Amino acid sequence: MNPPLRTRKDVDALIEGLKEGYIQVISTDHAPHTQKDKTGSMRTAAFGIVGIETSFALSYTALVETGILTLSQLVEKMSYNPAQILNLPCGTLQKGHPADVIIADIKNPYTIHKADFVSKGKNTPFEGKEVKGKILYTICDGKIVYKDSAAK
Repeated sequence: MNPPLRTRKDVDALIEGLKEGYIQVISTDHAPHTQKDKTGSMRTAAFGIVGIETSFALSYTALVETGILTLSQLVEKMSYNPAQILNLPCGTLQKGHPADVIIADIKNPYTIHKADFVSKGKNTPFEGKEVKGKILYTICDGKIVYKDSAAK
């Protein structure tokens, strides 16, 4: 990640900022890199980890399951607030707005496996981590654009 998280104190300060509402958005910088881009020394390899495929589940597990945020607060920070800041007509389920929705399984845990990633990149420090919040469907403008193999 660029910049990488530093100390436990830094992580705790970010969590406090989310909890108190000082931090309004949780996002990823989806800049996919191939394995070749990630090979080499720390000085020459591209920065980053796969975030788009794990961000909701990691955030749900770390923030909602622990009581730091409510599910509504998490959805606001990952959808509604970014749309408001960028003045986009999305991030809401109101009539007349784009039907951009994800459907996630927040009840059943699953294990992150980089082999399951659809992204070009496979770089993750979360390999083998058990989380909740598996994305089952991604719907953009009313059309299913992603369906997980576990979806019924």
